[in-house]
Amino acid sequence: MSKNHSRVEDSPTSIQLSVLVVTYNSGDTIQSCLESVLSELNQISGEVIVVDNHSTDDTPDILQSLSDEHANLNIQLNPVNRGFAIGNNQALAKAQGAQILILNPDTFLQTGVLKGLLEELEKDEQIGIVAPQLQFPDGRIQKTCRRFPRHSDVIYNVFGLAYFFPGSKIMNRWKMGDFDHKTRCQVDQPAGAALLIKGSLFRELGGFDSNFPMFFNDVDLCKRVKDQGHEIWYLPEYVIKHVGGGSVNQVKLKMTLSSQVSFFRYFEKHFTRLYQQPMNFLVGVLLYLSLIPRILALYLLKGRTAASRETL
Repeated sequence: MSKNHSRVEDSPTSIQLSVLVVTYNSGDTIQSCLESVLSELNQISGEVIVVDNHSTDDTPDILQSLSDEHANLNIQLNPVNRGFAIGNNQALAKAQGAQILILNPDTFLQTGVLKGLLEELEKDEQIGIVAPQLQFPDGRIQKTCRRFPRHSDVIYNVFGLAYFFPGSKIMNRWKMGDFDHKTRCQVDQPAGAALLIKGSLFRELGGFDSNFPMFFNDVDLCKRVKDQGHEIWYLPEYVIKHVGGGSVNQVKLKMTLSSQVSFFRYFEKHFTRLYQQPMNFLVGVLLYLSLIPRILALYLLKGRTAASRETL
């Protein structure tokens, strides 16, 4: 097990599913999210474990109120914000479920989605992860599946080629611009907002890598799952509503910096051969330089809303 991962013991249990939710100032959405999850757990044996990363809004009060009403809802309040990866690993350490659902607090489950996803995950030993289609609250599909990034993808994105050729399998390869997100298929990496993973596999991998506190932890996880020979399936017939960007939007500048750093760390971790190092250096420089237009865009497009978004 990598020293960068929290140690997570295997936990054989009769509980079918553990739902892990990490919150941070999620007061606007967390009650609806958890009520939709708890309603779904009436059909299966499951538990919900929520780790709150030192919210300063009414999230802790909402969580406490709900936990008083639901015996299968467990909460842990962190004294500091430990990030998405460590927060989920904390929840995983407590989880007793045979399968694990990683879920964002700004999601809302449709009826029957958990039961259906579990059936899909458990029907084949080769399947490691299944993921639903994510939709904005107004019903628009979120284009959230990705191919694992390569050095060339950074170049295409930094120089705007992915933007000018959004449907290209070459220029917008990483963000799957050629995929309409309406077809069931194997993918490299669905969005971490809703991932159902086999519990034994997630524990064996040691959970998320804490070197990716907010971004690319889902990419890294899926890469490790695939490297072990498991399949990852995107299943659009199962839908989860997802607002998107809630915690990130509260501290956009900090999160923009964190995103670029984690992007570079992904290449450092997964492109380790000597001949790959010059390209790692090049993309590092490009990612650093691209911070300038990204930070400017944060201020120039400050009023932009989800109404025009398709990806997260």
